Amino acid sequence: MHGNIIEIGTDNKKLSVSAGFLRIREDENIIKDIPLDLILSIIITSPTAIYTQPLLQRLAEEGIPMIVCGKNYVPSGIFLPLIGHYKQGHIQRLQFNAKLSLQKKLWQQVVTEKVKQQAAVLKYFKKQDLLTSLISKITSGDSTNIEAVAAKRYFSALFGKNFKRDTQANGINAFLNYGYAVIRACVARFTVANGLCPSLAIKHQNQLNPLCLVDDLMEPFRPLVDATVYKIFENKDQDQELTPAYKKLLSGILDTDFKTKDSISPVYLIIEDYVRQYVSSLTSGQVKLSVTYKLSNV
Repeated sequence: MHGNIIEIGTDNKKLSVSAGFLRIREDENIIKDIPLDLILSIIITSPTAIYTQPLLQRLAEEGIPMIVCGKNYVPSGIFLPLIGHYKQGHIQRLQFNAKLSLQKKLWQQVVTEKVKQQAAVLKYFKKQDLLTSLISKITSGDSTNIEAVAAKRYFSALFGKNFKRDTQANGINAFLNYGYAVIRACVARFTVANGLCPSLAIKHQNQLNPLCLVDDLMEPFRPLVDATVYKIFENKDQDQELTPAYKKLLSGILDTDFKTKDSISPVYLIIEDYVRQYVSSLTSGQVKLSVTYKLSNV
């Protein structure tokens, strides 16, 4: 399997399943047949897309999530398989029964990995190092909210003092929204595939969000999107539109090879390994989360 994200972003597309293929039609014409085993996830950004019930059933069987985006590429819904792993019940009981102390330590590690990667992005682009000194201050459960402090410093240092993270804004924010949606779709797939309940979080608590755990686990991978978006906008018009070419570039993050501690792997495999580390942490009762990708290929 490759880290292929299929986006349906233009009008009048109908999605169905034909044998082992996702079939895309426009009117009565077949536009493309894509093997299901090459699809990591599907993102719907067109408000007029139509998909059949047999397709949804087959996506569930194959463990392929479909994310529906609303305004400005912010995800508004997701279709996930009900059963993703033969030990799903056992793994989800581990989630429910995880001690608060373990959850706090896991969140401390997630935030630590995220801030480390943000600091690496600033270093990569020769920006002022405003984050390294914060890493040692991250406590169990991030009780002093270093994550928020780091985020404020980070975005100002990377995109300029006037930049504000706003999911409803255009320009850089729209590009970030789309890139994060790609990462979210990937993490969602492997979360379900490993038997985890995606709504049972480590830290995020939102009764209206069925993907709280996904949003927790994706945090250390957001800087990959930030770095890619920075390169897109570097010394260019800040009002650029999110064209199909840019969408392809952002979704291609998942297939990009990065150096890790032990080998070279595409991002989607690094994410898969990270989710498995989380399951291992629940099983052992010890924190076994580590992200070691290097930003040299951004």
